[in-house]
Amino acid sequence: MSITFPPRGSWARLPTPVHKLESLSKELGIELFVKRDDQTGFEVSGNKIRKLDYLAQDALNKGATCLVTCGGVQSNHCRATAALAARLGLRCVLLLRGESPHTPASNNLLDRLFGAEIFYLTSEQYYEGMNDFRQVLEEQVRAQGGKTYFIPEGGSNGLGTFGYASAFEEVEGQRARGEIPGYDATKPFDTMITAHGSGGTQAGLILGKLGAGEAGESTRIVGINVCYDGKESFRLVKDALWQCIQQYRLPLSFAAIDIEVKEGALGRGYGLSTPEELKFIAKVARTEGMLVDPVYTGKALFGLYRAVKENRAAFGERVLFWHTGGAFGLFKMGEEWAAAL
Repeated sequence: MSITFPPRGSWARLPTPVHKLESLSKELGIELFVKRDDQTGFEVSGNKIRKLDYLAQDALNKGATCLVTCGGVQSNHCRATAALAARLGLRCVLLLRGESPHTPASNNLLDRLFGAEIFYLTSEQYYEGMNDFRQVLEEQVRAQGGKTYFIPEGGSNGLGTFGYASAFEEVEGQRARGEIPGYDATKPFDTMITAHGSGGTQAGLILGKLGAGEAGESTRIVGINVCYDGKESFRLVKDALWQCIQQYRLPLSFAAIDIEVKEGALGRGYGLSTPEELKFIAKVARTEGMLVDPVYTGKALFGLYRAVKENRAAFGERVLFWHTGGAFGLFKMGEEWAAAL
């Protein structure tokens, strides 16, 4: 690859396995495989730890004593950051968008168990006052003799982008060496698909594809939007890619055509589920023995499923779905599951 990777930690359990989704493949008439990044660990499970391998290592190298990050009340990224901070003996402060849950559950419960200090912000405070909160925290921690290190939402910035550039390299190596059961090692994947939230995972996969040169040319990288509208989703990926390439002076370039964001999977909105989505999540559990969550992976896989149902050739014959974790989100749904089970 034409990418020189910066220093990284080794907290993610890698490589993660790849296997075929037999039932869905048969139903859809394609070869559908899944990259199990829900198995990067337990407390830190999911895609965020790949980014944190780089970000937390940078924090340690710079002498940080306190990790500060942000996200929604049930953010997988915030939970993974809190868990890793506890493991590393660092203080962790979370700036969460939304109200404090009356009864802590799922990721929010884990945030508290890991000892994170949590501040709940209104949408206005979150989007318009974040810099003010960061500055106050930085001054307070400095006054106590410490040093903060801020990690953006989802770990999605130039440095975090390397997490999924290396993941692309990892899965391509598994394919080329014939380590994926039931897959023809001579054929690249037609499409790799991931849930699109803060954009860093898709940006990293595109970076990895660009770095692979000819070996990555025939593989599309598609993000299925589960959070923002298409225009904002495109911007997030573009900004992360541009920041990474510029900051680290990588000999790479990209065009708008390299960034594919598919809409139509948002349903009722971010973090809100429809009965159809929950029934699909239950179907995947019962036919594949795999758990996907109602916020990210469940919506994205359902979006993939519906797209191929409508057009079998939507993503080609050989498709890889990135399971980016989030299973803890299953336990906050409560009575919503009643009609799906």
